[in-house]
Amino acid sequence: MAADQVQLVNRISIVKKINAKAQVQERGQVEEMKQPLTIAVLKDRYQTSFMTPRTSRHRIKRVNFTPLNKINSELDGVTVLVPQLDASLIHAHNRIPAGSSKLIMSFESHLPRRFGLADSTTAVKVMQKRIEQDSCRRIIGMSHYARRTFLKQHADTDAFDVLNNKLMVRHPNCELGPAADRLSDDPFDKFVLTFVGGHFGRKGGCVSVRVAELANERGLPIEVNIISSMAVGGHIWTDPSDPEFFEPYLKLLDLPNVNVLGSMPNAEVRELLGRSHFCMLPTFADTFGYSAIEAMAEHTPVIGTDVCALPEFIEDGLNGLVFHLDSTPTGDWINPGYNRRGEKIFADHFRDETERLAQEITSRLEAFLGQREAMLRLRRFARLTAESMFAAPIQGALWDDLYSRVAEEKKSAPIELDPALDVSSAESVREAFERDGISVD
Repeated sequence: MAADQVQLVNRISIVKKINAKAQVQERGQVEEMKQPLTIAVLKDRYQTSFMTPRTSRHRIKRVNFTPLNKINSELDGVTVLVPQLDASLIHAHNRIPAGSSKLIMSFESHLPRRFGLADSTTAVKVMQKRIEQDSCRRIIGMSHYARRTFLKQHADTDAFDVLNNKLMVRHPNCELGPAADRLSDDPFDKFVLTFVGGHFGRKGGCVSVRVAELANERGLPIEVNIISSMAVGGHIWTDPSDPEFFEPYLKLLDLPNVNVLGSMPNAEVRELLGRSHFCMLPTFADTFGYSAIEAMAEHTPVIGTDVCALPEFIEDGLNGLVFHLDSTPTGDWINPGYNRRGEKIFADHFRDETERLAQEITSRLEAFLGQREAMLRLRRFARLTAESMFAAPIQGALWDDLYSRVAEEKKSAPIELDPALDVSSAESVREAFERDGISVD
């Protein structure tokens, strides 16, 4: 048996053990005989599912909230709940619930989400006070990028130490697709790339269709699927605001090797990703990139950029292909300034970076065409990444353990993270593999 096959068999054995004991159970922290708790979770359409258990030994009560952003878009970061008298604690994501109930707060980038509101605004004061209170027991970023962003946001505040003392990282979770790779017998002599993203420009849709055009020009057997609502322009913070800027890219949707699929149910998107050779996410700004982890859960490597949270779980040549964008120490894309999106300098920069990325991606893809062993290796490690970092059973057990421990804490007690139990997610895929005993060399 080849060395990489032996490694895969060993890895499957490790995953079975982890799933059986749910990792935290191995530490003796989960007491299955205890009465399940009631955990109130904000009922949103999408994000919360990635940051809460998909199955739980507790009762997860998904509660409606007052969407204050419908009244004023600037109030997206705060909400009001009916008092949850039967809940042991509330787990909210992004939107900070007013009140004094015991709270776990998870978030994707900034917290509070101010969207231009001044510090003196009543809503900001309410949100800030809420996360500073002892009743807010944990603050959990969905990435180390989120953690860096949060620390930068609060660096000059009097409550910095209070907030930092309850700050940790827990990566999103997703269900794993089939254990068998759908493309295990593929010759890899032609490629299907799938782009998934409502914000077409921000997430790299322009790059994707330009790759399709370059493939046509070079005679490369590459086709591109586009799953998008095609949102572009001034209302998206990364996009040039000139309404005519995106017209040349939108015309490329008519290319013979571009398939525009519109919106699809998630199960169908996952199936398509599993039958694709790469997931396309050459994004300019993405707080995490759910399409990327869902692709990896289907064995599919990701083409991404090295901004925001993506470098935490995509490594070039290991489980995907990574392309450079200049970024700040926090991880944000460096550009002429979002306040200049209506100016030629911003449009030119966006266009130039789009073209550079498309050229580099096309050249790398050409080198991988027909390279069966190299592609199978990318696909194996993409799946192993999902198993090691994002598998729902493992992450769900960790959330359940956290809920149990926080529920037992006194709401007014000083907060100190437990160094053995309040452990942040791995900062890189290599760190996650090392933890699980996987060699990538």
